[in-house]
Amino acid sequence: MSGAMTGPLRDVLLDLRVVVAALTPAHYGARPPGFPSTIGAQVRHCIDHVRAFVDGSACGLIDYERRERGTAIELVPEQALSALDALRDRLARPAAEPGDAARVVDRLDPSRPPIEMMSTIGRELHFVTSHTTHHSALIGAMAGAFGVAMPPRFGFAASTLAFLDRMTCAP
Repeated sequence: MSGAMTGPLRDVLLDLRVVVAALTPAHYGARPPGFPSTIGAQVRHCIDHVRAFVDGSACGLIDYERRERGTAIELVPEQALSALDALRDRLARPAAEPGDAARVVDRLDPSRPPIEMMSTIGRELHFVTSHTTHHSALIGAMAGAFGVAMPPRFGFAASTLAFLDRMTCAP
């Protein structure tokens, strides 16, 4: 897979990095009013999913259930920045092609064990990019609850940005 294929995910991670770098440690680690988690927990969740994709694309087994809850990434913005940088670097050198098969482990029902299903690297790249984008939107709303301004295009899906760009260019 070329680095161009992973470019959109790398861009989403760069946008997330910019936002994390703009937050105070207090905002990063606190739960905003009306939200069930912290911004740091949301960032860690995104990092866990991208890390599962990157690690799994190298071996053909993407395990989204392997998460590291309660780590320093949730509390210390610098730890998140380092993890985001490392993932962006690894995504620049993809280990698999979009059509390559991948086994995926994930939990669909909280009362049952995780299941394993077949997918492709390309499909999982799409999933993890979309997943990270949508959690970014939540992170933006959480930061807004603290009065922190977000970049104007942060957390928008690619299709929404394309639509907005067409509307801007329409006569």
